[in-house]
Amino acid sequence: MSNLNGLNELELIKLAKTSNCQETLTNLADNIFITVRRCVAKNESITTPIVNKLAIDSASNVSYWATRHNNYSAKRVVESNDPCVVCSIDELQYHNTCSSCISVTSR
Repeated sequence: MSNLNGLNELELIKLAKTSNCQETLTNLADNIFITVRRCVAKNESITTPIVNKLAIDSASNVSYWATRHNNYSAKRVVESNDPCVVCSIDELQYHNTCSSCISVTSR
């Protein structure tokens, strides 16, 4: 699926989590939504070039997870104590959980 125009954030997240099409995953790795890129970084089907690119993403939410992927081949280490970066809540549930998350509301 190369045409991603018209898909909303949740549809893109679902696609990023489940796709094994490298063309689609490459396109999603450049998506404006951090949540979408983070899902690509967690997708077991991504290739080393995609995960290595995501490992240097400007968003810690993305690079943190990319550097933990089995196909990651560079030596960059991304650490974080930010609860939003290391959060294990499913990205599809963010809109339901972030506003009530004790780690976020206690900041």
